[in-house]
Amino acid sequence: MDYFLNAGVFSGVFAVPNSVVDNYIKLANEASLKVLLYVLRNNGQNLSSKAISSALNITENQVEEAFIFWENANIFPKNMPAFEEKRDAAAVTQPIPEKKTLKQERQEYNINPSEIAERVEKSEDIKCLFTMSEQAFARPLTHTEQRSLIWIHDYLGLSTEVILMLTTFCISADKGNIKYIETVAADWQEREINDLNKAQIEIKRLEDMQGFNNKLMKIFGMNRKPTSKQQMFIDSWKEKKYSIELIEYAYEKTIESIDKLNFPYMNKILENWYSQGITTKSQVDSVQKNSSENQKKEYSFDVNDFKSLVNNFGDEI
Repeated sequence: MDYFLNAGVFSGVFAVPNSVVDNYIKLANEASLKVLLYVLRNNGQNLSSKAISSALNITENQVEEAFIFWENANIFPKNMPAFEEKRDAAAVTQPIPEKKTLKQERQEYNINPSEIAERVEKSEDIKCLFTMSEQAFARPLTHTEQRSLIWIHDYLGLSTEVILMLTTFCISADKGNIKYIETVAADWQEREINDLNKAQIEIKRLEDMQGFNNKLMKIFGMNRKPTSKQQMFIDSWKEKKYSIELIEYAYEKTIESIDKLNFPYMNKILENWYSQGITTKSQVDSVQKNSSENQKKEYSFDVNDFKSLVNNFGDEI
């Protein structure tokens, strides 16, 4: 089917750089194209990210992502005034990450859209990585995501298969943020999880841990994920191989005693049982029953012996 456009039917037009269509139309996602057209249409006006996001029904992060894309493509000038204040503020308030070297390495690895397009054209591996990742995300990749995936592939040295396995797992665990994926990828590279077999073993471990977490959160009635300190307790319980049944019983004992969820209190109960070699609920009940019976024996007495004692005491008087 052929198409023909008569521009004269429009009351007004605005220019779009040829290179946008020639070089970047396949790389730019929907949000990036929306932002480009909106900014070009409002050329000369001072536009805020909030106003753009409201006008286009996209998030402010998508707006800034679009500006980064078109800046790297040399369509927009670097450091446009409307965004300088926001970026400066973010730089001031953003805490210094613990893994500073990882961030520095990532920042140094800067690849622009045209270079990405060239990599996709020349490398079937990268092309497959992008295609399969878009299927996992169920949407086109952003420029930042494209750049990050190439960084993981080229700089960290993880294979396409391992990256896809990692990305798919993170998305399924509702942790599909590309920064999180980068962090996990760097951890895998450091621990030499660099083939499919090792990746499968690690994902199985993570899935077991996630399942362990989910079961405990349901028992505890938690509607949010555990805090870092709470997670430390949960990780230690998993490491010591406490059963779900035993932890649930410790939770019940905690509620009976202090009427609220308290991880340190629960941990003391579990540690006490652990030191006694108790690993099941039935063993707890058995130990408590024996302790109760021993206490009764200590305080029991024979009525006849008591009467004899009283009578003898009277005779002595």
